Amino acid sequence: MRSLLLAFLLFGFASLGYAGTYEGSIDVSFPDELAGLTFSERTEFPQKELGVRIGYQGSGPVLGSVYIYNAGSNSIPAGTAAPIVRKHFAQVIAEVKQLERAGQARAVNLSETANQITTYNGCGPQFLWRAYEIDFPEATLASYTYLTAMKNQFVKLRVSHRKGDVQGARDAERFVQQIRKVLGGCQ
Repeated sequence: MRSLLLAFLLFGFASLGYAGTYEGSIDVSFPDELAGLTFSERTEFPQKELGVRIGYQGSGPVLGSVYIYNAGSNSIPAGTAAPIVRKHFAQVIAEVKQLERAGQARAVNLSETANQITTYNGCGPQFLWRAYEIDFPEATLASYTYLTAMKNQFVKLRVSHRKGDVQGARDAERFVQQIRKVLGGCQ
């Protein structure tokens, strides 16, 4: 039961079998399947500045979420270079670390490599990103947070799989690359 509660808190309840969804704030249609992960749900948060979450679930389990929101900001420059985007990314990573302090995880271990910027070729945005591990009593998850900005919105990705799951790691990376193409209108 606790593992289900933790998965819900981190990624929202996921149920399979839904078609994709359209997000008007960034004018993007999300497909029903990406990199073997199936669209599970779209959650609109009650506070407008928190925006929406678009969830995907795969096997293993591999979980992917796309958060689209403005965090109460009226002006968010596109890309990863703007100070507001970099400052917000630092806040997002600090929130991950709070899971440990709040007792929701035994440990949250950030990668030794500081925040990085993706260098994907071709169409689609680049992201600030950071890897970390979240240690729960039931399992340890390898997780990744990505952030970019587009159309005056932050776009944050959270992707997780069981630590040591090689196929899960491949699926997580493919998910990020395919979401990038969806965001860039490349498909």
